[in-house]
Amino acid sequence: MSNKTRRAFTLALCVGLLALQASPAMAQFTGAGAQATNWFVQLLTPIVPLAVAIVGILCLTGRVNWGWFAGGVLGTALFFGRDQVVQLFRGWLGA
Repeated sequence: MSNKTRRAFTLALCVGLLALQASPAMAQFTGAGAQATNWFVQLLTPIVPLAVAIVGILCLTGRVNWGWFAGGVLGTALFFGRDQVVQLFRGWLGA
């Protein structure tokens, strides 16, 4: 991967992570947590399958490491299944 491509990919990753972090933080301060989270999930729902497909193609062509693909899929599953994951941990801890 060229240095320019790596820089663009890193920038896109940082912007995406910042957006994920900013949404809950802004929702907490505005008091509209559930509405902002639902809006963000609705926004990402049609985009995520396309992003996974694009990164999968990049992995198949050797431009991106398969570790990035696995991390992205795992992160996506945790993001969209966060309520179930929290309930699972609460069940394990007896809370």
